[in-house]
Amino acid sequence: MKPLTRLLPVGWRMFLSIGSVLLLTLLLLLLHATIQDATASLLYLLVVLVNATLFGAGPGLLASILASLLLNYYFITPAHAFGVTNLQDALRLGTFMIVALIASSLAGRIRADATQARQRAADLAALYDLSQAIGAEVALERILPVVARATTELLRVPACRILLREDDALVERAGAGVPPHDSWLEDVPLRAGDRDLGVLRIFYESPHTTLPADRRALLGTIAAQVVLVLERARLAQEAGNARALAESDRLKSTLLNSVSHDLRTPLAIIKGAATNLLSTDVQWDDAARRDMLATIDTEADRLNRLVGELLQMSRIEAGAIQQARGWYDWGDLIAQIAARIRPHLASHPIEVELADDLPPVLISYAQIDQALTNLLENAARYAPPGSPITLRADATATAARVTVLDRGPGIPPAMIDRIFDKFVRVAPPERAADGMGLGLAICKGLIEAHGGTIRAYNRPDGGAAFEITLPLAAAYQPIDSVAPAETAP
Repeated sequence: MKPLTRLLPVGWRMFLSIGSVLLLTLLLLLLHATIQDATASLLYLLVVLVNATLFGAGPGLLASILASLLLNYYFITPAHAFGVTNLQDALRLGTFMIVALIASSLAGRIRADATQARQRAADLAALYDLSQAIGAEVALERILPVVARATTELLRVPACRILLREDDALVERAGAGVPPHDSWLEDVPLRAGDRDLGVLRIFYESPHTTLPADRRALLGTIAAQVVLVLERARLAQEAGNARALAESDRLKSTLLNSVSHDLRTPLAIIKGAATNLLSTDVQWDDAARRDMLATIDTEADRLNRLVGELLQMSRIEAGAIQQARGWYDWGDLIAQIAARIRPHLASHPIEVELADDLPPVLISYAQIDQALTNLLENAARYAPPGSPITLRADATATAARVTVLDRGPGIPPAMIDRIFDKFVRVAPPERAADGMGLGLAICKGLIEAHGGTIRAYNRPDGGAAFEITLPLAAAYQPIDSVAPAETAP
């Protein structure tokens, strides 16, 4: 509970102090016949102590002076006159005045000390909460508003702004409160060594308002906290940049290794077959010539696919995927993709399981087709010949789902969390020589571009499963109300 010295203005405290003394005087006059003069002085002294305790030193001193005058006028001989006629009354009145003044002064000082102690405790608690809040965050956009609000509360100023130096200019990054119309501002520099980070700006009610010494020390502490926050954010950003550079270097190294192996293999085969065909030292019959031409055609397709994956992955990472979406029946889409891919995966029967009442989906047909094609080819690559691959489609109230299930060896547990990373291959190099480990990463990028998710897990009875989930649009729209869609193959 807040003390009355903080709840009431000074004028009201003075008024209540005078009123309490006058009220006691009225009661003593009504009961004068039964109350002795010594008792009256004790009651006056009690009222003085109460006033000093509740309202502070000023009202207590005023009450002590007024009580001394009223005690002298009404209860010290001669009555109804200011003065004393004997030494005993003079000593009694003087003692009362001294005791009242000392008691009111001590009570007021104790009240002031208690108020300051409570305020210091509240400030320390607020600073501790502030340090805890900024210690749990690194992002400046979340930390700086917290610091600005805490500054207005701790310093009791109407507004605060935090401005950071960017390109030799101060830019406001956070603020709290509304500056008064004719406010006066003060800028506290934020410096780390010889670097100028910005300013902490506080607003006063008027140009004549200043911070007391304890508040100014608190302002310095807050400014130091802001500097620590900025330095920590800078170090975190530098650490993040260093990690990004390290990851970029790792990816570049992986890419170069992959390109040097995966792209050179088809190039070497094409070059060898073409050299043999152009050679005049050997006369090739028609069958041998057709075999070498077929090899060149196959390896050229393989080379084109590898380069296409690299380009597609670069577009995904750059956020440059073009999407022209249209409405498609989810079940028909799955069935069409399965029918198109069956001739290419002749060694694996494609089984389609469609739930009833599948909804329409708003998608880019070509991109979903590519994602499912990658998953089906991936399943065929790892599953034993003759084993079936299942396409299972269903839907919930908010999402459409399709799962590709195979009967292969499954995914090693250590690889499940990394299966969609770039250049990651589950099989040993001799089994995955025709790919660069980008197929599943491209699937993930295409599905996430639709706002969906993709996950992989092992089936309890053997094999792997890849599940795609796409969010459903809020309501079905005619095909001509959205962007033109790609033509379904």
